[in-house]
Amino acid sequence: MGGDVKSLQVEVAGKKGLPLPLVKRILLHTLRGLAHMHHCQIVHTDLKHDNIMFGTGSITQDDIAMFIKTNPARRHPPEESWECVVQAAVSQPLPLPSLSEAMTRTYMVSDFGSAQPSALHTTDEITAYSLRAPETILQGPWDSKVDIWAFGCLIFELIVGRSLFEYKSYPEYMLDEPTGHMWQMLCFTRERMTRAQVNSSKLGAHYFDLTVKPNDIDSPFCDLKAHPPVFNNPFARSLRNYKVLQEADVLTTAKIIQRCLRLNPKDRATAEELLEDPWWHGAA
Repeated sequence: MGGDVKSLQVEVAGKKGLPLPLVKRILLHTLRGLAHMHHCQIVHTDLKHDNIMFGTGSITQDDIAMFIKTNPARRHPPEESWECVVQAAVSQPLPLPSLSEAMTRTYMVSDFGSAQPSALHTTDEITAYSLRAPETILQGPWDSKVDIWAFGCLIFELIVGRSLFEYKSYPEYMLDEPTGHMWQMLCFTRERMTRAQVNSSKLGAHYFDLTVKPNDIDSPFCDLKAHPPVFNNPFARSLRNYKVLQEADVLTTAKIIQRCLRLNPKDRATAEELLEDPWWHGAA
Protein backbone atom coordinates (compact mmCIF):
# COMPACT_ATOMS: atom_id res chain seq x y z
CA MET A 1 0.00 0.00 0.00
CA GLY A 2 1.11 3.56 -0.68
CA GLY A 3 -0.51 5.13 2.40
CA ASP A 4 -3.88 6.15 3.81
CA VAL A 5 -6.28 8.99 3.06
CA LYS A 6 -5.81 10.56 6.50
CA SER A 7 -2.09 11.06 5.77
CA LEU A 8 -2.96 12.44 2.35
CA GLN A 9 -5.35 14.97 3.86
CA VAL A 10 -3.18 15.98 6.81
CA GLU A 11 0.29 16.03 5.26
CA VAL A 12 -0.37 16.85 1.60
CA ALA A 13 -3.52 18.98 1.81
CA GLY A 14 -2.45 20.63 5.07
CA LYS A 15 -5.49 19.45 7.08
CA LYS A 16 -7.77 21.18 4.59
CA GLY A 17 -10.40 19.65 2.36
CA LEU A 18 -9.30 17.68 -0.69
CA PRO A 19 -10.23 18.77 -4.24
CA LEU A 20 -13.73 17.60 -5.16
CA PRO A 21 -12.63 15.38 -8.11
CA LEU A 22 -10.20 13.57 -5.80
CA VAL A 23 -12.83 13.21 -3.07
CA LYS A 24 -15.19 11.63 -5.57
CA ARG A 25 -12.54 9.19 -6.78
CA ILE A 26 -11.63 8.15 -3.24
CA LEU A 27 -15.24 7.72 -2.16
CA LEU A 28 -16.41 6.00 -5.35
CA HIS A 29 -13.76 3.32 -4.90
CA THR A 30 -14.66 3.09 -1.21
CA LEU A 31 -18.37 2.77 -1.98
CA ARG A 32 -17.74 -0.07 -4.43
CA GLY A 33 -15.92 -1.88 -1.64
CA LEU A 34 -18.79 -1.24 0.77
CA ALA A 35 -21.33 -2.49 -1.76
CA HIS A 36 -19.38 -5.74 -2.12
CA MET A 37 -19.04 -6.15 1.65
CA HIS A 38 -22.73 -5.54 2.24
CA HIS A 39 -23.62 -7.97 -0.55
CA CYS A 40 -21.57 -10.54 1.37
CA GLN A 41 -23.50 -9.63 4.57
CA ILE A 42 -20.45 -8.04 6.20
CA VAL A 43 -20.53 -4.70 8.05
CA HIS A 44 -17.20 -2.89 8.33
CA THR A 45 -18.25 -0.86 11.43
CA ASP A 46 -15.06 1.25 11.46
CA LEU A 47 -15.11 3.21 8.23
CA LYS A 48 -12.91 6.34 8.50
CA HIS A 49 -10.31 8.12 6.41
CA ASP A 50 -7.34 6.32 8.00
CA ASN A 51 -8.94 2.99 7.04
CA ILE A 52 -9.02 3.92 3.35
CA MET A 53 -5.70 3.01 1.72
CA PHE A 54 -4.32 3.76 -1.71
CA GLY A 55 -2.05 1.73 -3.96
CA THR A 56 1.49 2.54 -5.02
CA GLY A 57 0.42 3.56 -8.50
CA SER A 58 3.30 3.61 -10.99
CA ILE A 59 5.98 3.22 -8.30
CA THR A 60 8.18 0.22 -9.17
CA GLN A 61 10.34 -2.01 -6.98
CA ASP A 62 13.37 -0.18 -8.37
CA ASP A 63 11.84 3.13 -7.25
CA ILE A 64 11.31 1.74 -3.76
CA ALA A 65 14.87 0.37 -3.62
CA MET A 66 16.26 3.76 -4.67
CA PHE A 67 14.13 5.55 -2.06
CA ILE A 68 15.38 3.24 0.69
CA LYS A 69 18.97 3.74 -0.48
CA THR A 70 18.71 7.54 -0.44
CA ASN A 71 16.55 7.59 2.71
CA PRO A 72 18.03 4.96 5.05
CA ALA A 73 15.76 3.67 7.78
CA ARG A 74 15.94 5.51 11.09
CA ARG A 75 16.75 3.35 14.09
CA HIS A 76 15.37 3.05 17.60
CA PRO A 77 17.89 3.42 20.45
CA PRO A 78 19.88 0.22 21.07
CA GLU A 79 18.30 -2.25 23.50
CA GLU A 80 19.69 -5.33 25.15
CA SER A 81 17.95 -8.57 24.28
CA TRP A 82 18.51 -12.03 25.75
CA GLU A 83 21.58 -12.72 23.60
CA CYS A 84 22.76 -9.42 22.16
CA VAL A 85 22.13 -5.71 21.65
CA VAL A 86 19.50 -4.96 19.01
CA GLN A 87 18.60 -1.73 17.24
CA ALA A 88 15.26 -2.06 15.47
CA ALA A 89 14.36 0.02 12.43
CA VAL A 90 11.62 2.64 12.68
CA SER A 91 8.65 1.83 10.47
CA GLN A 92 8.43 4.56 7.82
CA PRO A 93 5.96 5.11 4.99
CA LEU A 94 6.70 5.57 1.33
CA PRO A 95 6.65 9.21 0.16
CA LEU A 96 3.10 10.47 -0.23
CA PRO A 97 1.86 11.36 -3.70
CA SER A 98 1.00 14.90 -4.73
CA LEU A 99 -2.69 15.70 -5.07
CA SER A 100 -2.42 15.34 -8.85
CA GLU A 101 -0.66 11.97 -8.48
CA ALA A 102 -3.35 10.91 -6.00
CA MET A 103 -5.88 11.19 -8.84
CA THR A 104 -4.21 8.17 -10.49
CA ARG A 105 -4.24 5.91 -7.43
CA THR A 106 -6.68 3.13 -6.58
CA TYR A 107 -8.38 3.34 -3.18
CA MET A 108 -9.57 0.47 -1.04
CA VAL A 109 -11.14 -0.14 2.36
CA SER A 110 -8.78 -1.66 4.92
CA ASP A 111 -8.67 -2.86 8.53
CA PHE A 112 -11.37 -5.48 8.90
CA GLY A 113 -10.48 -6.12 12.54
CA SER A 114 -13.83 -4.72 13.67
CA ALA A 115 -15.93 -6.10 10.80
CA GLN A 116 -18.94 -8.20 11.77
CA PRO A 117 -21.50 -10.38 10.00
CA SER A 118 -24.78 -8.52 9.56
CA ALA A 119 -26.68 -11.20 11.48
CA LEU A 120 -24.12 -11.97 14.20
CA HIS A 121 -22.88 -9.03 16.25
CA THR A 122 -19.93 -9.61 18.57
CA THR A 123 -20.03 -6.08 20.03
CA ASP A 124 -22.21 -2.98 19.83
CA GLU A 125 -19.32 -0.63 20.62
CA ILE A 126 -18.58 0.31 17.02
CA THR A 127 -17.39 3.21 14.88
CA ALA A 128 -15.38 6.33 15.79
CA TYR A 129 -17.43 8.78 17.89
CA SER A 130 -17.86 11.52 15.28
CA LEU A 131 -18.99 8.97 12.66
CA ARG A 132 -21.42 7.00 14.84
CA ALA A 133 -24.95 6.52 13.64
CA PRO A 134 -27.84 7.39 15.99
CA GLU A 135 -28.76 3.72 16.47
CA THR A 136 -25.20 3.06 17.69
CA ILE A 137 -25.40 5.81 20.30
CA LEU A 138 -28.83 4.61 21.43
CA GLN A 139 -27.68 0.97 21.43
CA GLY A 140 -30.51 -0.09 19.17
CA PRO A 141 -30.67 -2.70 16.41
CA TRP A 142 -28.11 -2.02 13.68
CA ASP A 143 -26.97 -3.37 10.35
CA SER A 144 -24.98 -2.30 7.28
CA LYS A 145 -26.64 1.12 7.40
CA VAL A 146 -24.14 2.17 10.12
CA ASP A 147 -21.51 2.09 7.37
CA ILE A 148 -23.72 4.28 5.19
CA TRP A 149 -24.03 6.87 7.97
CA ALA A 150 -20.24 6.92 8.40
CA PHE A 151 -19.86 7.22 4.62
CA GLY A 152 -22.10 10.30 4.55
CA CYS A 153 -20.03 11.89 7.31
CA LEU A 154 -16.86 11.16 5.32
CA ILE A 155 -18.18 12.99 2.26
CA PHE A 156 -18.38 16.16 4.34
CA GLU A 157 -15.10 15.53 6.15
CA LEU A 158 -12.99 14.96 3.04
CA ILE A 159 -14.42 18.02 1.28
CA VAL A 160 -14.28 20.45 4.20
CA GLY A 161 -11.33 19.10 6.18
CA ARG A 162 -13.17 18.74 9.48
CA SER A 163 -15.80 16.48 11.02
CA LEU A 164 -19.48 17.20 10.45
CA PHE A 165 -20.40 16.17 14.00
CA GLU A 166 -18.47 17.06 17.14
CA TYR A 167 -18.50 14.83 20.19
CA LYS A 168 -18.94 17.63 22.71
CA SER A 169 -21.17 18.75 25.55
CA TYR A 170 -23.42 21.81 25.57
CA PRO A 171 -23.73 22.90 29.22
CA GLU A 172 -25.97 25.81 28.25
CA TYR A 173 -28.59 23.27 27.16
CA MET A 174 -27.70 20.65 29.82
CA LEU A 175 -26.43 18.21 27.18
CA ASP A 176 -23.53 15.81 27.81
CA GLU A 177 -21.35 14.56 24.92
CA PRO A 178 -23.58 11.74 23.60
CA THR A 179 -26.73 13.86 23.95
CA GLY A 180 -24.97 16.80 22.32
CA HIS A 181 -24.07 14.52 19.44
CA MET A 182 -27.70 13.45 19.08
CA TRP A 183 -28.80 17.10 19.21
CA GLN A 184 -26.47 17.98 16.34
CA MET A 185 -28.00 15.13 14.34
CA LEU A 186 -31.47 16.56 14.85
CA CYS A 187 -30.31 20.02 13.74
CA PHE A 188 -28.45 18.84 10.63
CA THR A 189 -30.98 16.28 9.40
CA ARG A 190 -34.01 18.42 10.35
CA GLU A 191 -35.73 15.16 11.36
CA ARG A 192 -37.25 13.96 14.61
CA MET A 193 -36.66 10.65 16.32
CA THR A 194 -39.60 8.24 16.24
CA ARG A 195 -40.95 6.64 19.38
CA ALA A 196 -40.64 3.26 17.68
CA GLN A 197 -36.89 3.69 17.17
CA VAL A 198 -36.39 5.00 20.70
CA ASN A 199 -38.42 2.16 22.23
CA SER A 200 -36.37 -0.44 20.35
CA SER A 201 -33.10 0.94 21.76
CA LYS A 202 -31.53 0.09 25.11
CA LEU A 203 -30.63 3.72 25.84
CA GLY A 204 -33.52 5.36 24.01
CA ALA A 205 -35.40 6.33 27.16
CA HIS A 206 -32.18 7.66 28.68
CA TYR A 207 -31.92 10.38 26.04
CA PHE A 208 -35.48 10.93 24.82
CA ASP A 209 -38.66 12.01 26.56
CA LEU A 210 -41.33 9.38 25.95
CA THR A 211 -43.97 11.20 27.98
CA VAL A 212 -47.19 11.50 25.97
CA LYS A 213 -48.56 15.01 26.28
CA PRO A 214 -52.29 15.72 25.74
CA ASN A 215 -51.67 17.78 22.61
CA ASP A 216 -49.16 15.24 21.27
CA ILE A 217 -51.04 12.02 21.88
CA ASP A 218 -51.06 10.88 18.25
CA SER A 219 -47.53 11.97 17.41
CA PRO A 220 -45.08 9.20 16.39
CA PHE A 221 -42.15 11.42 17.42
CA CYS A 222 -40.37 12.31 20.64
CA ASP A 223 -37.79 14.90 21.69
CA LEU A 224 -34.62 14.95 23.77
CA LYS A 225 -35.28 15.02 27.51
CA ALA A 226 -33.52 18.36 27.95
CA HIS A 227 -35.72 19.89 25.22
CA PRO A 228 -32.96 22.08 23.71
CA PRO A 229 -33.88 24.41 20.84
CA VAL A 230 -33.51 22.63 17.50
CA PHE A 231 -31.85 24.90 14.97
CA ASN A 232 -32.35 24.56 11.23
CA ASN A 233 -28.84 23.82 9.96
CA PRO A 234 -29.15 21.89 6.67
CA PHE A 235 -26.14 20.25 5.04
CA ALA A 236 -26.14 22.74 2.16
CA ARG A 237 -25.74 25.65 4.57
CA SER A 238 -22.89 23.94 6.38
CA LEU A 239 -21.06 23.21 3.11
CA ARG A 240 -21.68 26.73 1.87
CA ASN A 241 -20.19 28.24 5.03
CA TYR A 242 -16.76 26.77 4.26
CA LYS A 243 -16.64 28.27 0.74
CA VAL A 244 -14.90 25.23 -0.78
CA LEU A 245 -17.52 24.33 -3.43
CA GLN A 246 -19.32 26.03 -6.28
CA GLU A 247 -23.05 26.51 -5.57
CA ALA A 248 -24.11 23.76 -7.99
CA ASP A 249 -21.73 21.35 -6.25
CA VAL A 250 -23.02 22.44 -2.84
CA LEU A 251 -26.56 21.38 -3.74
CA THR A 252 -25.67 18.00 -5.29
CA THR A 253 -23.25 17.20 -2.47
CA ALA A 254 -25.84 18.07 0.17
CA LYS A 255 -28.33 15.75 -1.53
CA ILE A 256 -26.08 12.70 -1.45
CA ILE A 257 -25.08 13.41 2.16
CA GLN A 258 -28.77 13.61 3.06
CA ARG A 259 -29.38 10.21 1.43
CA CYS A 260 -26.82 8.77 3.85
CA LEU A 261 -27.69 10.69 7.00
CA ARG A 262 -31.26 9.79 7.86
CA LEU A 263 -32.09 9.17 11.51
CA ASN A 264 -34.02 6.01 10.69
CA PRO A 265 -31.59 3.51 9.13
CA LYS A 266 -34.42 2.12 6.98
CA ASP A 267 -34.61 5.51 5.23
CA ARG A 268 -30.91 5.56 4.30
CA ALA A 269 -29.86 4.57 0.81
CA THR A 270 -27.96 1.32 0.34
CA ALA A 271 -24.44 1.29 -1.06
CA GLU A 272 -25.79 -0.07 -4.36
CA GLU A 273 -28.35 2.73 -4.55
CA LEU A 274 -25.71 5.36 -3.82
CA LEU A 275 -23.59 4.08 -6.70
CA GLU A 276 -26.36 5.27 -9.03
CA ASP A 277 -26.39 8.81 -7.63
CA PRO A 278 -25.69 11.52 -10.26
CA TRP A 279 -23.07 13.01 -7.91
CA TRP A 280 -20.59 10.48 -9.31
CA HIS A 281 -20.88 11.81 -12.86
CA GLY A 282 -17.38 12.05 -14.31
CA ALA A 283 -15.73 10.21 -11.40
CA ALA A 284 -13.68 7.11 -12.08
